[in-house]
Amino acid sequence: MTQWEIYHKVNLLVNFMNTAYDSPQLDTILDALANQKRRGIIHDLSLQPASVGQLARNHKLSLPAIHKHIHTLENAKLIIRKKAGRTNFVALDGKALGLAQNWITQYHVAWGNSQATLENYIASMKE
Repeated sequence: MTQWEIYHKVNLLVNFMNTAYDSPQLDTILDALANQKRRGIIHDLSLQPASVGQLARNHKLSLPAIHKHIHTLENAKLIIRKKAGRTNFVALDGKALGLAQNWITQYHVAWGNSQATLENYIASMKE
């Protein structure tokens, strides 16, 4: 890869990263995913939609506790809720997870593994 190609790739990456990390929605998503119980709920919903009661039983949570977690996940737009009669059903909404995945992926592909990252950076600075 020539120096110009490296410069161009880094420039594109920096421009993308500057816009991607400065996202209030991303902050909300990562805050929601910071909790182990909510990640468990996301895992369950990745398999199939569920009622709030089912999720409460699966995670050994009271209804008020599960509703707080559901509310946080809804605010992050990670799940959608639909009421049918007296029962609330929730399902995963993959769009918000896609935003978080894109943000995480950009750092994975930027330079390679940790050792290669440092070596590539030093090599690019020498050129």
